[in-house]
Amino acid sequence: MQKWSQRSSPKNKSKEELLATKQITVLEHPAYSPDLAPSDFFLFLKIKEIMEGRNFDNTDDIRSNMTAALKAIPQNQFQNCFEGWTRRWHHCIASQGE
Repeated sequence: MQKWSQRSSPKNKSKEELLATKQITVLEHPAYSPDLAPSDFFLFLKIKEIMEGRNFDNTDDIRSNMTAALKAIPQNQFQNCFEGWTRRWHHCIASQGE
């Protein structure tokens, strides 16, 4: 199966026309759900909790503090996150996305 790249798309054809001429099957993509994105339901909340109230002088300061914040999250919390993620997507599949 060929992959479509926006960079290689001719400007005079629509994406759909290009895909049709290349006989590329387009699959429906589910709507974005923050309930199914571990970064949204777990990681960003943890980082926000750890970094709250801090100010940074430059990007290196941000980078080092972010690295420290990520390392401060216990490994078992990541494991629990992904176990919960599995339950979330099983529920989503069972409920057909509702």
